Amino acid sequence: MAPVVDKLERVILGAAVLAVALFAHRAYGQPAQGPAAPPAEAAEPSPVPPDRAVPGAASEASAAPAERVAESAATSPAPATAALPTALPPHSAKEAEAAPATPLLPPGTHKAIDSWSKVSIGALWYLSGGLGESNGAGFGRARITRGYLTLKWKPVPWFQPRVTLDTHQDEGGDWKLRLKYMYAKFVAPVETALMSEPSVEFGLVHGPWFDYEEHINRYRMQGTMFIERNGVLNSADAGVSVAMLLGKKLSKAYQQSVSKEYPGEFGSIAFGVYNGGGYHAAENNKNKVFESRASIRPLGPILPNLQLSYLLVYGKGNTPPQVCDENGANCYPGEPAWRLHAGMASFEHEYFVATAQIAKGRGNQSGSKIDAGGAALTSEGYSGFAEIKLPWIDSSLVGRYDRWAWAGKGTDRVIAGFAYRFLGEGNVVLLDYDRAMPEGASDSWEAKLTVQVKVP
Repeated sequence: MAPVVDKLERVILGAAVLAVALFAHRAYGQPAQGPAAPPAEAAEPSPVPPDRAVPGAASEASAAPAERVAESAATSPAPATAALPTALPPHSAKEAEAAPATPLLPPGTHKAIDSWSKVSIGALWYLSGGLGESNGAGFGRARITRGYLTLKWKPVPWFQPRVTLDTHQDEGGDWKLRLKYMYAKFVAPVETALMSEPSVEFGLVHGPWFDYEEHINRYRMQGTMFIERNGVLNSADAGVSVAMLLGKKLSKAYQQSVSKEYPGEFGSIAFGVYNGGGYHAAENNKNKVFESRASIRPLGPILPNLQLSYLLVYGKGNTPPQVCDENGANCYPGEPAWRLHAGMASFEHEYFVATAQIAKGRGNQSGSKIDAGGAALTSEGYSGFAEIKLPWIDSSLVGRYDRWAWAGKGTDRVIAGFAYRFLGEGNVVLLDYDRAMPEGASDSWEAKLTVQVKVP
């Protein structure tokens, strides 16, 4: 019976080895690797139960030398479906820690998580309260003048889409939610002596002027900028914008101590074609508006603080070709001319900022600045802004003067304030006084406290 037992031992051992190979292949994707197989004497066959023992077989099996077991294992043909492992899978705690971890998440999950890690969400809002006088009547009020929620995604350097929601209170007191920006932005991540980071925005996009100006005059929380406050143009519109920096980027030292915005050594340019109604009006005609800005650092990196900027707007006001009253009578030609030429000199320093603007044109974005015959009114104005920074107390003194006239009838405005910054540059408390002095009408004024909150 000894030959029968020998064959039985070989079958049992071969089956065990095959089971281990299949387990290792499924658990780890490949045969287990490790030290050499243990000595043959360690792989002794299990004893045959007494009730199944064959007379004389036990003594013969026990007398078989260990070499015969090893020889039988070595000479047994390997299954063609899987390679035999050289070691069993790790069983000790130490070996188990070193073994490859089996993935716990579905395929593609890590890629999705990595994509979301490139999404940034931010919020910005202005809270104010104050008292004043308008049209001869006093008032006291608390307001939420703006609330923005922005989502940006930068999966790769060349693609940077954005959406911004804008909350405001309408004239009836109701809170409205609307889009401010929603665009796809394509950027060429290059930096050369001629230009750097040229980009294209398509959708509801930045206009070329206000994003630039508001990074010099950082007090949009007080009110709109000079040109926008006088009803000529607003900051976003549906269309396409192209922008780029001129030359290489300025040094990191300048960007950290003065400004990191629009850091081209020789300036920046932006231009685009837009519907013309702005981001809070429907397009009322087929006219398209061209807007462009050129900002030059005349001394380049020698004196990067100084910039000279020019803005051009060319198009028509956002009204239908013919405008009539509610009864369809008293009609006059629509689509009045809209032209604007504006220039600004700015100087930014670690301890102060100063700007001077001048503008001249005809008509406005909405097409509302017209005479009785529907012709666009002429306009002109100038403005000055200054900020004195007091970094040792995280504060600034700010002042601004505007003068704007429609068809020769002008309004002067004076703004003065004190700002305190906390928890970084984005959170600001501003106490300011704003007085408007229109010709032929009573003055209006407001003294208010405004808090700007920026997250993160």
